[in-house]
Parts: sequence; structure tokens; C-alpha cells
Amino acid sequence: MATMKNIQLENKNIYFTGRGDRIEKEELEKFLIQKGGIFVTSLNDASVIIQGKYTPIHLEDEIYLLSKNGVKIISIDVLEEDFSLNLDVDSILMAIKISKDNDRLIKLLGNDFFSDDVFIKLLKLYDFKNDDIYDSDDNRDVCTKMVERFCSLIETNHNIQYAPIGVYYTALETTNSKLLEVIYNMPEYKISRKNAQEDQPISLKEVVALNPNSSKLIHNQILKNSKINELIFLALNETLSLSIAKKLFDRDDEKINLSLIKASNYDDSLISEFLKDSKLKKELLKVIELTDVLFISLFADLDDVNIIYLSMNNTLDMKMIDQIFDKNIDNTNINLLKNSNCSKERINQFIKQNDKIYNISMAHNTNLENELYEYLYALNDYDVNLSLANNASSTKQVLTKLSNLNDKYINEALCANTNTPINILLQYQYDGGLKNIISNNNSFREFTRKMVGM
Repeated sequence: MATMKNIQLENKNIYFTGRGDRIEKEELEKFLIQKGGIFVTSLNDASVIIQGKYTPIHLEDEIYLLSKNGVKIISIDVLEEDFSLNLDVDSILMAIKISKDNDRLIKLLGNDFFSDDVFIKLLKLYDFKNDDIYDSDDNRDVCTKMVERFCSLIETNHNIQYAPIGVYYTALETTNSKLLEVIYNMPEYKISRKNAQEDQPISLKEVVALNPNSSKLIHNQILKNSKINELIFLALNETLSLSIAKKLFDRDDEKINLSLIKASNYDDSLISEFLKDSKLKKELLKVIELTDVLFISLFADLDDVNIIYLSMNNTLDMKMIDQIFDKNIDNTNINLLKNSNCSKERINQFIKQNDKIYNISMAHNTNLENELYEYLYALNDYDVNLSLANNASSTKQVLTKLSNLNDKYINEALCANTNTPINILLQYQYDGGLKNIISNNNSFREFTRKMVGM
């Protein structure tokens, strides 16, 4: 088969057999005429033959013989690729805008030779006719093409492009801001709230609001639309600009402000504002990134209740932790013993107390010496063991011993723990109640990918 680069079409007699797969035959014929080709109706008059899909077998034999005599044969795939790469996209877009020819548009969207940018420009013109994204055959075909092109999950789940959840996952993972703009303006689709996790977006628009690759243009559109759920997820967006964050804060909505705090989408000017509200203050103390100066200024004015919330903060360093320990508030001690920055001296101090609640807290700490995990297991306390089973830093020896206890809740924790030995997870995968938990374990996922050579 010849390539288009090797063939001059001007004043050449062209015979077209079969049909196009990605592009209408009529469009390809116009393209060839623009290149100076002359169409003939007889195979024997041809100097160039375009061999399309579903060419009759008897013609294939004749074409082969003609190729032996010097007639150039071009595969339809080669022609479609050349057509796609040399297409005047702007003219096509203008023609579709004027004609509103959805059938032609759907055909073009099925062309995998087009770049992502061209595909998105075409997709933007598609009219879903106010139907749900998979409610009509045309909508389903268009969404399927989008998922096939942009969603990596089809590599492991080949059927995902045939269900609306595929569009949801595409919106979750895409880094293409232009695609996110199109998805935001598509008909709404929502997943079941029943199976959603905390802070998981339910609708496509919420997904776009949360996606860190969504553009400032979309952020402003979300602000203008003023739908509270979208604004809450926009406030959680990790790339949100401070100017947009300020506009969200100015709406004076508690849920939005809690999201801004949770995602650290604020500057120093908003800290004092958050501290004026008792609920926002508690949430801020739990997550604010602490510096020595900030800690000193906050700690000096806190009552015992708010010190408890501050003790939950994972950015406390060893010096800050010791200062809070000196207050000797039971609930703060419990929180601080879980903190990986808690000093060995403090851990040893509380180990000696042999207090059940403190032991449970230390069993959550991800920065203990291995001997301490063994010591805590040896206490033979169910609640301490359950904490150890949840701790991804518990030694594999301790996790193995915990699996031998064969307790339902400990087994569930072990199945979610990324440090649980693979041989134990393999045993659990035959338990229907544990299989779904294991499937979400990143260590087990990585193991299975390696096993199948991915």
C-alpha cells in the first residue's frame, strides 16, 4: 500500500472502492478533488485506487493485479489519516455551527486521527438536546468516544465507556481544562449518594469544580451559577486562586468556609475572620499549617476546649507537642500520643502508665519503634489490637499475628491496611465480605497489576 506523501493526485484518475470508516465517503471525495484528482467510474481507467472498507472480494483480486502493473493503491486508513491531519478545522467547525448537522458531527467525533484539541472543539458543538448523557443512541455514542479517548480506566475495565459512570471518571482524572469546560456544560449526571465517600462529588459539575485542572473561566462560571454544592467543592479545589477563595468567603456560608479551611484555601487575612466564629475556629485549629510564630499567638489565647482541637493538628512539631502536654488535659494527651512527631520520651512516659485509652492512642501512632508495636500487641487488648490492625506502620509480624485472631472487625482493618502481607490478603479475597475492601487496597492493586504484567 502506498502512502499519501508518495503520490501526486493532481490530474490523476481516481477510483474509489468500498467506503470510509471514520469519515463520510463524500467528504473524502471532496478532499481528493481539492487535491486535483479526477474520479473515474471504471477500475481499468484508474491510475490511483482508494481501497475502502468492505471492498468486494472480486474487486480485491483485480486491484491486486493492477497494483502489479504500477497502479497506485491507497488504503482508506492512510487517506483518512491524511485527511484528518490536513483538515481545515475552522471551516468544518463553522459549517457545523451553521448547519447544526449533528450526524456529520458524530461521524467526525469518531475519527481517532484527530488530536485531542480538535476532538474537544467538535465536542463543544454537539447538541445533547436536553436529554441525559446516555438517554439516546447519539448521546451514548458521543460519550463513549470521549471516554475511550480520555479515561485510563478502560485499560482495566473495557466496559466502562458504555455506562455514564465512564464520563464521571473521565471528569475526575482528566488534566485537560478545555475538556472540563465542555463536561461542565453537558447535561447533568449524578452517581448514587448511597455509595459515595465523605467529600466525594456526586454530580459531574461538582467533579469539575473539584478537579484541580479546571480553569479560572469555569471557576467564575460556578460562582455566577451560585449552586451551593458546586461552590462547596470549588472551595476544596487545591489550585483555587486566592481571589476566588475571597469571593467564596464573602458569601458568608458556613459549609463553604469549612471547605476553604479544610483545603487551606485562604491567606493570613482570613485567619482572623475564621477565629471569630466558634465552629470555624475549631476546624481551623485542627488543620492550619503551624509555624512557631502562629502557634505561639494561637496557643496563648486558647481555652482548654480549643486546645483539644489544636492537639489534633498534624503539623505540630515536637516542641509544640510538649508545650500542650504540659497542660495535662486528658483529651489532648490522647490526640498527641497519636501524632507521629510525639517524642520517644513522651511515649515511654505514657507506656509506663499502662492506661487502656492511652495504649489505644499509641497503637495509632505511625512512628513508634518496632518493639513498641510488639509490646502493645502483647497486652492482648481487643481495642488496642484493632488500632494496630488499622496502623499502616504496624510491623508485618504484628499484622500476621492479628490475622491469626480471625476476628471480623480486625480482618476488615487488615484488608484495608497497605502494610498487611500479600499472602494474608490473598487468603481474605475469597471472603465475599472482605473482597471489596481488598480491591481498594493500593498495595494489593499494585500486586495484581504486576502479576498481569501491567
